[in-house]
Amino acid sequence: MTPLQLYFYLVVLVALVELALLIAQTVRLTIAQRVLRELSKNVDEVARARAERMASELIKQAREDAVKRSSAVITGKVYEQLAPYMPWFKYNPREARFLGSPVDFIVFDGIEGGGPVTVRFVEVKSGDSRLSDRERAIKEAIERCSVTFEVVRPEGPS
Repeated sequence: MTPLQLYFYLVVLVALVELALLIAQTVRLTIAQRVLRELSKNVDEVARARAERMASELIKQAREDAVKRSSAVITGKVYEQLAPYMPWFKYNPREARFLGSPVDFIVFDGIEGGGPVTVRFVEVKSGDSRLSDRERAIKEAIERCSVTFEVVRPEGPS
């Protein structure tokens, strides 16, 4: 075997080794891509499941909150109607007229006794609830004495 043939076989051998390494790298890359796709799929599934659990929990909490608020509103409405009969209500229940909105009661304080009458607007609030904008506007109108009394006569057929 001549040195030229030996050199040729050596070059072919190096080329075959490099080709084998290239094939091995390609196989590893293909396997890595497959694993990456599986991992990505698993991450998507885990994320979707977690998002669904979170959404479900948020919906559950929102429903519970809605029930609590609804219950509080109903309790407040009942409480308002029963207020004149409670020991803490300082006016004669027969002198109180329930409106409900925009204020809870008008009390004609003193009308049952035949003496001077004081007209009182009464709003029942429990806990830390505050006046609404409409209730506050009515309170301010009363405080600045922007209250009148009118007699309205409907026009009948002539």
